[in-house]
Amino acid sequence: MGTFRDYVSSVLPRPFDAELSAGWFGVLHGLTGDLLAQAMSDAVRMPWLLDPKSPDDVLPFVGNERGLPRYPGESVASYRARLVAAWEAHKFAGSAKGIEDQLAAYGYPGKVSFFPGRDGPHGEPAPYWSQFWITFPTGTHPITSEGPPWDSFNWDDGTTWGPVGYTPEFAATLHAIVNKWKPVRWICRGFIFETGTAVWDGFTWDDGTVWAGAIEVDF
Repeated sequence: MGTFRDYVSSVLPRPFDAELSAGWFGVLHGLTGDLLAQAMSDAVRMPWLLDPKSPDDVLPFVGNERGLPRYPGESVASYRARLVAAWEAHKFAGSAKGIEDQLAAYGYPGKVSFFPGRDGPHGEPAPYWSQFWITFPTGTHPITSEGPPWDSFNWDDGTTWGPVGYTPEFAATLHAIVNKWKPVRWICRGFIFETGTAVWDGFTWDDGTVWAGAIEVDF
């Protein structure tokens, strides 16, 4: 395909095809036209996420349009791939699979778990069909311990109270994923972070091993 510069050069009258005059008209009309054409082409191609011309700084705009924000710490390549698969992801919105897929995309695969025998949050007798928890198996989450117990530190001394590894950023992202992808009738009660992998008789009593341990955080 030709350029505007080629076109201007081909239609210039003879008196204007000398080196200086041809260069002037080439810049004024040809180069300006080529720049505008390139700009329009780039603008059209920017949101085409599989196009090699699509820049990374367009991803937040496409993500906002598709209702898929970028997770903290998520790589550009991972975010682009998730945006490309947005249609597939939204097919499972409002389901356990939708929640689990997004948690896995965040890098912390968890499983939607129901405990029919648990009473409701205000003592409503079981079964309480709409409540669920997210269970994270050992090795799939950053939580390492319960953290300092209440009254073991002085107020405002810099101690962070709560599970070790359960940062505000991590908590906010988990909440956002669950709230966006859960069915509207379901109620998330919390997160269960499994920390114990030891089997019975595989350790010495009172040696500090956590047997089938788990740390639970309310939603």
